Amino acid sequence: MNWEEKNIKGKVDTLNPHPCLPAGTAYPLSQRERGDHKRSAWWVRALIICFGFWILFFGIYSFADAKEFDGLWFMGFNFKHDIFQDVRVRQAIVHCLDRNYITTGIMSEEVLPGSFIPPGMMGYDPSLKPYKFNPGFAKTLMQRAQLPPSNRRLKTIKLLHTDGVKTIAVAQKIQADLKKIGMKIELIQISYRDQNRWQQELSSGANDLFLMGYKADIEKVFSSEAGAAEIDSSKLIDPLFKSNGEANFTGYTNANLDSLLGQLASIGPGLKSEREAKLKEINKILYKELPLVILFYIEKL
Repeated sequence: MNWEEKNIKGKVDTLNPHPCLPAGTAYPLSQRERGDHKRSAWWVRALIICFGFWILFFGIYSFADAKEFDGLWFMGFNFKHDIFQDVRVRQAIVHCLDRNYITTGIMSEEVLPGSFIPPGMMGYDPSLKPYKFNPGFAKTLMQRAQLPPSNRRLKTIKLLHTDGVKTIAVAQKIQADLKKIGMKIELIQISYRDQNRWQQELSSGANDLFLMGYKADIEKVFSSEAGAAEIDSSKLIDPLFKSNGEANFTGYTNANLDSLLGQLASIGPGLKSEREAKLKEINKILYKELPLVILFYIEKL
């Protein structure tokens, strides 16, 4: 039995295809679709009542604690475009995006990302809180970067994305939100089935922003190895953020980060506390530098 037969019985969720590298792939049905059949059941109401008593007597429980994550779904910046080399512009964008609406309203996810390493993975840092939605401060940051709303460089921004219904909704929301800081976003849509064209567009550097997802050890998603062991956080961070990383389509480079990743590679898996400390150091750099905007964590299959 192959991966599709085992996990989705041959069905691809075209409503919201999973955004694995390179362009989206078959995956188990979305949480919303799975839940449609359950919400009408009588026992759901009973479960809610019981859950209410649990909260009353045992305190609030986070659903995120029960989930395992191994990937990021994000909007990446093209660092070849000079305006995105200014961290103030990247900060302005993250403050201008209503990520809570995107994450919970469109994608039906429960965890608004802050840490660049997802919950449950080594190096996760709960002290890295999500950037706040603050369009007013975003405008201030753009002024500090000498990019007022009238600046011509803000009028030709291309956002690359695939054609899942929810992915389109996210792209349109980004397009609307970034108007507040003077950005005119052109949406470049490619079928998630056309992986060759997606790869070409993504690698071309012709687009200024792009939406995609990446999972640690993605090759294991299609094998019996998936879920067999704890996933190494470096398998998520290295490809995306190392200067020559295979999935570093942003073009982001940071010599200090490269050095830390090299140090991490020399620390054996048995030295967990040392690896944890190094990963948290890397996590804090990424949080401050914002080479991309994380929109939600991808749940482990």
